[in-house]
Amino acid sequence: MHNEPYSLPIGELGSSGIGWKMRTMPEDSLRYCPASAGDWGIIRVGLLVPESAMLFVSPSGCGRHGAIAGILNGFMENLFFLCISESEIVNGQHLDKIPEAAREIFREGGDQIKSLLICATCIDTLLASDYESLAEDLSDETGIPVKICHMNPITMDGKAPPPFTVQQAVYGFLTPISKKSEAVNIIGSYGGVMKESEFHWLMRKSGMGEVKHVTTCRTFEEYLEMAGSTLNLLIRPGGRLAAAEMEKNLRIPCHSMPHSYGIETVTSLYKELESVLGMQLPIDNFRESALEAVNAVIRQHGRLRIAVGQSINGGSFEVARALTEFGFEVPYVFADMVIDADRKHVVWLKEHAPNLLVYTNAHTSMVDFQEIGLEADLAIGFDAAYYCSGTKSVPLDMGIQPFGFQSTEYLMSEIEKALEDKSCLKGKMYASGLVI
Repeated sequence: MHNEPYSLPIGELGSSGIGWKMRTMPEDSLRYCPASAGDWGIIRVGLLVPESAMLFVSPSGCGRHGAIAGILNGFMENLFFLCISESEIVNGQHLDKIPEAAREIFREGGDQIKSLLICATCIDTLLASDYESLAEDLSDETGIPVKICHMNPITMDGKAPPPFTVQQAVYGFLTPISKKSEAVNIIGSYGGVMKESEFHWLMRKSGMGEVKHVTTCRTFEEYLEMAGSTLNLLIRPGGRLAAAEMEKNLRIPCHSMPHSYGIETVTSLYKELESVLGMQLPIDNFRESALEAVNAVIRQHGRLRIAVGQSINGGSFEVARALTEFGFEVPYVFADMVIDADRKHVVWLKEHAPNLLVYTNAHTSMVDFQEIGLEADLAIGFDAAYYCSGTKSVPLDMGIQPFGFQSTEYLMSEIEKALEDKSCLKGKMYASGLVI
């Protein structure tokens, strides 16, 4: 017997009894994990710091997923595993093995290892193991900075979930420096702003200078120079804790400018940035270029029906709003919850796209998604393409970071490529390095 997948009309989000956080499943229920589920993961994000290594301490089963991701995506060279037994966990003996494992990494890596991130799992969270003291002792002994991060899914619904705390650890190696430079740090994303973005030119024009990101730093020393920047720009929610800590410890002010694809949204965000910088930014030509990119796709392909998922570099509801503003039809959004940053976009969609349905990826009834035959001309995100079987997909890889009006042009370019692409969804998912 099949159940219809759990969904809500967009108009019911935030209404009485439902709240802004969507109820994705009945209480004490199993989660549905579609084949398209997955993203960068804690290990991959933790290794963004140049010339760094990670020691992953866990039972072998917990590390398997990360190891496969490391093999597929080419970051195994600086990834090390300390596999621990049940008896070691119960007795706490695994904590005695960590210092020697770290010393071995430093011996083998030599001068190539400038920092170490030790990753613990939810087992140590439940045991309240003191990793912080271990890290401090190792740093004092070796002179190499050591930080801690946690892969603990049990905290996903809390105020400090793993995707947030791992970025906090990534930027935790930064220490105050006296030499300041006119530069902007991009915080929250997994990749640096694409060189094609107008944002680089605008920042140079404004006198803010270089746009920095952890991935654009070639060495650990170059990464440490991010502590001397004069502004942090938070463009993805996952960097919120890191940005707050940098503001407190490094005295770098933070301004939130969420990565967006909508032309009107980007325009308003630039206006807010102008207030922070105290100057007007010459954005008109870039705005016109983005509008032309949208119009070109509509002239060529018409009013496409585009489904939007959550496994994308962007906010699902912001992307749905942007596509609706452009003139496309968005029949479905797949998202597990509505976060604070989504609220204004949900409110807009309620008025302008009342027929939009919101499905939850994690609800157990989604196993029967094929029964209702969801159809679209195109899907943004692998999860949306998975549910709309046979639909061409635009992945919007989290490691590729468009920004500003260039985000609109990038999205239109990716839509054009997807419509011409003859490869199957499964092949694209494997080629992306997604661990299924």
